[in-house]
Amino acid sequence: MAIPIEVALVNEGTYPYAPGGVSTWCEQLVRGLAEVRWHLVTVVGGEPARAELALPANVASLTTVPVWGPGRRPRHRAMVAAYRICRGMLGDSDADRADFAHGLRELATAPVGRHPLYGLPLADLLLDAWSEVTRRGVRLPRLTLGEADEAAVHLEHATRPLAARIPRVDLVHATANGLSSLIAMATKWRTGVPFVMTEHGVYLRERYLAAAEESPGVKAALLRFHRALVRLAYRQADAITPVSSFNRRWEIRHGADPEKVHVIPNGVNPRRYQPLAGEPAVPTISWVGRIDPLKDLQTLIEAVAMVRRRVPGTRLHLAGPVPAGNEEYAADCRRLVTELRLTDAVTFAGPCASSRDAFAAGHVAALSSISEGMPYTVVEAMMCGRTTVSTDVGGVAEVVGDTGLVVAPRDPAALAVACVELLRDTPRRAELAARARARALEHFTVDRCVGRYRERYLALTGHLAPTRAVPVATRTGQPADVAVDTPPLSDGPDAPVLSDGHDAPVLSEGPDAPALSGGRAA
Repeated sequence: MAIPIEVALVNEGTYPYAPGGVSTWCEQLVRGLAEVRWHLVTVVGGEPARAELALPANVASLTTVPVWGPGRRPRHRAMVAAYRICRGMLGDSDADRADFAHGLRELATAPVGRHPLYGLPLADLLLDAWSEVTRRGVRLPRLTLGEADEAAVHLEHATRPLAARIPRVDLVHATANGLSSLIAMATKWRTGVPFVMTEHGVYLRERYLAAAEESPGVKAALLRFHRALVRLAYRQADAITPVSSFNRRWEIRHGADPEKVHVIPNGVNPRRYQPLAGEPAVPTISWVGRIDPLKDLQTLIEAVAMVRRRVPGTRLHLAGPVPAGNEEYAADCRRLVTELRLTDAVTFAGPCASSRDAFAAGHVAALSSISEGMPYTVVEAMMCGRTTVSTDVGGVAEVVGDTGLVVAPRDPAALAVACVELLRDTPRRAELAARARARALEHFTVDRCVGRYRERYLALTGHLAPTRAVPVATRTGQPADVAVDTPPLSDGPDAPVLSDGHDAPVLSEGPDAPALSGGRAA
């Protein structure tokens, strides 16, 4: 029997501590590649609660990497490396990029302790580097002492994953750029093992969105750091596997080698999402997801008010949890429902055991997000034989193809027109639903997704036998799926490029919420 490959799977704040989103993808991969011994590494805000998801028997270890909480002074005060990081992230030249990489690598490979930059005068170093690069002609906003202190706190915590030590493995697979890839790069620098990066959203674009409310100096510092980090990770990764061509274009424009980028779309299990028979008696729009500002439920609620003027009696069925920290946003949504006199028309159903049950409650499935990667809920709706009305963000349009309607984000009128069109036209709705199921079966099954990762692992390590996975008995007795192969999707139109230092337009969401800002899971 061949020795199993050992793979470290690194994520930010999700698997196995939170269900849904990237946790679903992680679980599919872990269970589908039964011949792999997995070492799970989760970046968290602080020490997490116990895992919410049962782990299969081929998970050999679980390591958490906190980025917040009390720090410990490093054994070696890495002043030179810290200054190189500050100067390198702020500058624009090849020498600056090399400085940044050298500083991170020095911290990753030197015995600097659990918190590499803790206790250093990082704000002073940042101010000095700021002065140096502006004298060279780099355009930066003014950085106050208070802003330097605030930015230094974030940078110190953001670099803590560099010190994470994981079990010896044959391959590291990061589920996002940023902090997950920081661990993967550090491991590669220390041991030489290859590094795979999967991007569900585009990490750099997510950081533009997260920094929108920061002061100019803090915003510039954080965005410069993340820009330098993600570009370095693109160069260091041995393979990059975005979930959509939208993500692929962004990665290539920020330095990824096109030869290393292989699109592997997400997939779902067709057996769990059998086509739905029949429709509800009352015209209904269904929505599934977490209650979150990125999902822009307020636009959807406003759209439903408009739909009811054209299709009287239309209802909206909202199924999904309210993550910790989003209670105020959920309350705002409920207030809007009251203001628009939709109390009897909108159902907040809460978490559902299966999205299929939520889709059964509606005639069409809606997605109103301002930011997405490749959302599972759209694929699940398609697999259930429900047509979709979605906003044109991230990889949504390339997933939907010609099986649903796609409109601009933040436009309730456009969303309403599309919903009215489908609610009024039963034959067209049925035709699109059938095409949606066929497209999902062709492109978006979990077997095909997992099979392509097996292929990537084999190419990088050379000793993972390319055989079909056998079911894995989990600790709760549930079997795993089986994996085969699938081709990637083709590219679509070019995506816009953002310029640093400016507010970003609609950004692409990733399932991993940044542990840097508290470890909130998607």
